[in-house]
Amino acid sequence: MAASRGRRSIPLALGMVALWSAGLLASSPSCSGGEAGALGTTGPGAGGAAGCPAGLSECGGKCVATSLDPQHCGACDTACPPGQVCSSGQCALDCAGGTTKCGGKGVDTQTDPENCGGCNNACGTGLVCSEALCAVQCLGGTTKCGEKCAQTGTDPANCGGCGNACAEGEVCSGGKCALGCGGGTTNCGGTCVDTALNPLHCGACNNACGVGEVCSAGQCGVLCLGGTTKCGEACVHPDSDPVNCGQCGKTCLPGQVCSSGKCAVECLGGTTKCGDACVHPDSDPANCGQCGKSCPPGQVCSSGKCAVEC
Repeated sequence: MAASRGRRSIPLALGMVALWSAGLLASSPSCSGGEAGALGTTGPGAGGAAGCPAGLSECGGKCVATSLDPQHCGACDTACPPGQVCSSGQCALDCAGGTTKCGGKGVDTQTDPENCGGCNNACGTGLVCSEALCAVQCLGGTTKCGEKCAQTGTDPANCGGCGNACAEGEVCSGGKCALGCGGGTTNCGGTCVDTALNPLHCGACNNACGVGEVCSAGQCGVLCLGGTTKCGEACVHPDSDPVNCGQCGKTCLPGQVCSSGKCAVECLGGTTKCGDACVHPDSDPANCGQCGKSCPPGQVCSSGKCAVEC
């Protein structure tokens, strides 16, 4: 009798397998979506950029820069058509804002250690790319963070110091994480930028100037205005710019500042040293009255105090 029951159970089991293979049996609730979580599968909809450094997004298990990656341009799995590059998160025929087309990416050859000064010119082990030159240290007031030179005053991934990433929704302004930008700067994708001079965000966020143009007074053009000087693709103030002090390409040494167009260990002409720059606290909206005191948006700095008018 027992053997008879065993013989009947064999075709029953085979029938169950057949029904399962045909999809006629519903899957167990415990396996519906549970296995993916157990395997740690992540993606744009499963984990976002939770495991990636600030400025990078998780796409298919990898951390990528959607502002430059032609396979994930602006968003995960948004690939650019053949022959186009990804520049500032948008597919285009040419790179914008002073970036250079290297392969399928628009890169900043001033700071990219894989394309330093030109495409495929990779810096050696232990070197960084600063001002388009491979060097052992960062120049112009930037700080070495990993393999790159960062502006710790505005970089949300290294705000105030390397690895000090701002929380989601915050920006880096004056080396501190904050909910809004100060000193007349504008929040463009988590970074506080001067839209009056930034060729990637000229006059407004993501308004990149064309090839050969500079951003001056918030407008793209071939000439610099307001007492600024064209150095490369940017308009700068040679009186105070430590990377172009007195003239284009003249970089001050570490610990020095640019004051009245000269590299020095202290600020001259009534200016005050705030970080790596000499400023006028009487009129500087980013350092009004004292270093790091930013005026709210819409206000100016007059006689060392923030006000709605001069």
